[in-house]
Amino acid sequence: MASNFESSSRNNTTNETAANWDDEDHYSLLGVPFTANHAEITRAYRQAMKRAHPDRQRPDRRAASEELARRLNAAYATLSDPIKRQAYDRTIRQQVIQDQIMRRYVGGFQTFDDVSGPARSFRQREPTEAERRERQEANRQASLTLVVVAVGVTALFLVAILLSSLLGAAMHAVR
Repeated sequence: MASNFESSSRNNTTNETAANWDDEDHYSLLGVPFTANHAEITRAYRQAMKRAHPDRQRPDRRAASEELARRLNAAYATLSDPIKRQAYDRTIRQQVIQDQIMRRYVGGFQTFDDVSGPARSFRQREPTEAERRERQEANRQASLTLVVVAVGVTALFLVAILLSSLLGAAMHAVR
């Protein structure tokens, strides 16, 4: 679990309510699902702290363990407080939706190698057959929606012209 974490010197305070998406999210850090209740979060936090506590580590791994313990404490402080958790979940949802939109319609952000090396973009993986079918279906639905809207607007426009001409003819006949 600790091997997947970045060893960075970022500060995550317990008063922080916004998610820092450069770090891993609190749920995956504690190893609990988004639907976990308070008891499950507490149990996962205690188990993770037992494994990662700096006093239980060899001296050469103590610094990394202290950083992991800080992140675990910040995750637990956020997820155990209902108000902070709600704000954190809202931030996660916004970021997930934004990432999905960017991947679907823009193809994601272009990333580059470090400045000293050649600036080349990383290739995206080829979409699977299911993803291609899903994209084609989404394109069909979008096209159908555009056609339906265009036909509806045209029909409303024609009905308005017809009604105005009938109303004009009725007014002319009354005079």
